Amino acid sequence: MNLRRILVMGILSIFLTALSSFGITALEENVVQRYDVFEQTFDWNSSSYSNPWEQVDLTTELTSPTGSHFEIGGFYSSKNRWKFRFAPTQLGLWTWQATISDPSKYSTFNGSFNVVDSTLPGFVRQNPDNPFRWVFDDGSPFYPLGIGDCLNDDDKSGSPLDNWGFDGGFRAPGTPDYGAITDFDTYWKAYSGAGVNLFRWSLDNCAFGLYEKIDPSGNVYKMQEGLWGDELVQRLRQYGVHLYLVIFGFNPAFPTGANNPAQMDAVKRYVKYVTDRYGAYVDFWELMNEFPNPPATISDDWYKEVGEYLRSIDPYKHPISTSWQRPDLPVIEITAPHWYQKESEFESDVAAAQEVDHWKSFGKPVIFGEQGNSEQNWDEKSALRMRIRNWTAFFREGTFIFWNSSFAKDYHGGVASNIYLGPQERGYLKVLQDFTRGFDGKALISHIAISSPERVRGYALSGPTMYAAYLHAFTNHDSPTTGIKITINPALHGSAVWLSPETGEVFGNVQVSTGSQTLDVPPFNTDIALKIMAQ
Repeated sequence: MNLRRILVMGILSIFLTALSSFGITALEENVVQRYDVFEQTFDWNSSSYSNPWEQVDLTTELTSPTGSHFEIGGFYSSKNRWKFRFAPTQLGLWTWQATISDPSKYSTFNGSFNVVDSTLPGFVRQNPDNPFRWVFDDGSPFYPLGIGDCLNDDDKSGSPLDNWGFDGGFRAPGTPDYGAITDFDTYWKAYSGAGVNLFRWSLDNCAFGLYEKIDPSGNVYKMQEGLWGDELVQRLRQYGVHLYLVIFGFNPAFPTGANNPAQMDAVKRYVKYVTDRYGAYVDFWELMNEFPNPPATISDDWYKEVGEYLRSIDPYKHPISTSWQRPDLPVIEITAPHWYQKESEFESDVAAAQEVDHWKSFGKPVIFGEQGNSEQNWDEKSALRMRIRNWTAFFREGTFIFWNSSFAKDYHGGVASNIYLGPQERGYLKVLQDFTRGFDGKALISHIAISSPERVRGYALSGPTMYAAYLHAFTNHDSPTTGIKITINPALHGSAVWLSPETGEVFGNVQVSTGSQTLDVPPFNTDIALKIMAQ
């Protein structure tokens, strides 16, 4: 322990001892990893409150090692229990003071925690070198691959967290509608192992909600559902999965009430509750899901007021999206369309490129909050379409969150029929995520010339330390495509590897130089990828 640390701890000890003489409770110091979550629990009798969520107030002021101050709220967790959570970004000794109060009494608590270095990368931020990409707080690139899924207790097991649709088949007559299900760990070992690193928790959208009512007379929240939410975000963190949280579902409260202060205050109290409870685990906010639909309406002032309020109370400044997408609004920082389609697999790259490029035209990063098939969640070509869409989206700087319905292969949802992500599909996802891991965060879309554009389409990315290309033989998926040459212009020299997006198999390895040059493409079926890494 260095001298500075000894002095600080000595002063803190004297300070906490002095506090006790004034009847102020001092809690022991804790050690927290940087970017992890510090959680403090307080005992406070809740038996006399009809609405403990709003009749009791918990506020905390934290002071960082450099003297910065953060004010956050807390929340009622369960009988006689309140909590606050905070994810620190600075190393060293933090101190905090929390006050719990109702109109007739209050108590003050003080404590500290020491933040030590860790391997956690921090929260997701917009890439300063490319506004359509993402990085973590530590500067490392983040290439999201997301899924959404239902969080309902369809089989009455007692918890929606052990009720995940997984690797189902075609349902026989008499089979329960919910199909094949599994537990949390089996599900997330499979999907995180495939490279899924983002989960869209869409409240009230095939998932449990958090409130009984939002009303000027008082908001009432759901206790058990809040505890399920706690467990969900904490267990996702254990699998390295980041969180895209939809605050409202299909029906945001008081969508035309922007000029009604009492109504908007109720909306803001709920937004604050969600932020205080889950903000330390979130990377992306979404205000609502697929709203408005005629005849429903919502005013632009609602987005502005709620979005700006969320920004003001969120100590981590997570980026904000909404659905339906509103990239025209300054408070919305992500364009978040939903896209369902059943195109010919020979056109899947074009379909994906057109969708991504269209929404990028607004100048904001694009995350498709839901992506999948129309008509049916699975068919004989759906895995192939998914693979081609996903590779193309990466090369066009877009992100997919697939709406995963893997409880069965025969789900029909009309226009939006979600997608089946079984073992074959997860294998395809893993190849792409292995390819993108650690990819040059400064890489931008680059031109690529193909010798036979009537047979093959191509996409390329070029950065200071890496170059990549993706080719799709859009007229032939049944036999090898041969005789293709590409002309590229990498900004580096190094080792070039050709691999299969289907299996990850390496087809060849050659040395390339800096500048314009022509390469022979190995024979390939359907698609092939190239990666050049600087030496």
